[in-house]
Amino acid sequence: LQMIRVHLYRNRYAIAIVLLASLVYAMGVHSAAVLAGAVAFVLYYLSPDPDKILQIYSRPGKWHWLKFRLMRFVIGHRQQKTAKETVKVDDLMNTEFGGTGIRSIKDLESKHTFPADKATPQGYFQSSPAEAVFFDASNNDGYYFTLGTAQRADNIINLFFLLRIPGKGTYMAPEMLTNTNVESVSSSTEWATKSGFRVKCVEPMKKWTLSFDGNIIVSAGQRVFHTVGADSEENLKGVELIPAKFEFTWTNFGDHFDFDKSVSPTSIAHSLALEPWSKQLFEKLKDSHQSHYEQFGFLEGAVEVGGEKIDNLRMTSMRDHTITAYRNWSDLRRYIMMIYHLDDGTCIHTSLISMPETVFSHLEFGYVVTPEGKNYAVDRIHLHLSDVGEVKGEFPKYFNYSFEAGPLKYDVKVNIIDTVSFKIGEKLETYVDENMATFEVNNGLKGRGFIEAEYRITPY
Repeated sequence: LQMIRVHLYRNRYAIAIVLLASLVYAMGVHSAAVLAGAVAFVLYYLSPDPDKILQIYSRPGKWHWLKFRLMRFVIGHRQQKTAKETVKVDDLMNTEFGGTGIRSIKDLESKHTFPADKATPQGYFQSSPAEAVFFDASNNDGYYFTLGTAQRADNIINLFFLLRIPGKGTYMAPEMLTNTNVESVSSSTEWATKSGFRVKCVEPMKKWTLSFDGNIIVSAGQRVFHTVGADSEENLKGVELIPAKFEFTWTNFGDHFDFDKSVSPTSIAHSLALEPWSKQLFEKLKDSHQSHYEQFGFLEGAVEVGGEKIDNLRMTSMRDHTITAYRNWSDLRRYIMMIYHLDDGTCIHTSLISMPETVFSHLEFGYVVTPEGKNYAVDRIHLHLSDVGEVKGEFPKYFNYSFEAGPLKYDVKVNIIDTVSFKIGEKLETYVDENMATFEVNNGLKGRGFIEAEYRITPY
């Protein structure tokens, strides 16, 4: 059948001319025009969609224009409907695009109890719940900071941490050399590890505290990982453990950005319209969805490394919070998250994500916070994953891209200055390059932040 479709498509014009001439002769112009239109539709329907880029990334097919408009309407309508909801409370562990009800600030910022396992329509069991809080920060003096703590079942936290001190060096958690699944301290209010990291919400959407008292090591830099699972403890032999402390307070700048309720229907509809639709695809979309929101602010406090203390450190920071009944890092083949702030106070997040076996082969989204604190959802990002860092270990130090967010348009130059690599996930099936970078936007406006690039180890 596929061979017949291809043959008809390749010869569609000759077939159409012959059919049209025959119809005009036999039926007259009017009737022939109607039937010619029907023939044209059949030929259009039979035309094959373009091949995937690298056999991975879907490209716009013949029905993309229709699917895009349909999904943009559906997502936008759902967001509007949810915004008017006054009674139904959203289940944050089991939600979907657009949300399904109201979300209290207190509930969003609380630490949640993991649900019991349950079967999905595909027969999967959601036995991998997660609740992750993440902070990154940087400033014009060249300081960079990242802390990720994802609470998992059985008192495990997926941990990663880095600190770059200008003129001194870049540091990371020792576990990032061996196994980032670390033992957590049981708590209903904190994300805490036995290695000394503690994160806590003090005032919802206003104030968080971050602290540490333990050991760190000099960064191992950029690495490419080829095997799944924990690495040998031998990696720590001969590595100096450096005593370190920090006490930070995070305070907000502007409101939070809830991806369910505020993400651009245009960006999601475009990404979803790329894919071949089926009942299974939409079931996977629902099952794999996560509640996620972000908020920019400021990280202020003191840090001490090897007995040397730095007081009054202030950085612009983004924090996020993910709540989900199911998270499997290996669902993500790769992604690029670009999170940064500009000298005029603008804060930006733009992301490209590929999870082809789940739903999206090329998902794009993001948002902008203006210096006045107003949020704009990103509608389109003009950058393709296949063009940036597709080959592991060859992520470019320099690249450009552009994007639109409502009335705002940005042209961006990226310069990566340092990288820390580590494995992540319960089974350590993926790894991340946490790239520290500088930015130049719209021909002159400077900025700093991160380019986080993730890769699935295998299959890739």
